[in-house]
Amino acid sequence: MKTKNYRLCTFSTETDDDIVFITFLDNLKVDINIAKELVESRLEFTENKKHYTIIEMSNVKFLTHEARVYMQNPEGGLKNIIGAAFIASNPLSALLATIFIKTDKNFPAKFFSRKKDAFKWITELKLNAK
Repeated sequence: MKTKNYRLCTFSTETDDDIVFITFLDNLKVDINIAKELVESRLEFTENKKHYTIIEMSNVKFLTHEARVYMQNPEGGLKNIIGAAFIASNPLSALLATIFIKTDKNFPAKFFSRKKDAFKWITELKLNAK
């Protein structure tokens, strides 16, 4: 298991280094600068390798339009992601997760309310990709 705390979030892996679990600081408000810092942190943690993500969205309280556009860009927020599970436990985070799930991208993504279900799905996705 590998874990690293950054200024705005924590990244961790469990048994597989290419499945990255992401949690954000409480009440995170994401503008374009925060979005870029989050992506830079993720790419540093993953050593710029392709990976699956499980993203706990519940602490994200606001996302600017500019940040959303950047996070939905293949060379921005989607860079190196090959599958994504979003976890959200409140209406706002569920709405944000849905926005990303509906984004045109070249990998599968799905919304969950429990980490256990998200981890099971992403693990099956990874196994089926081999």
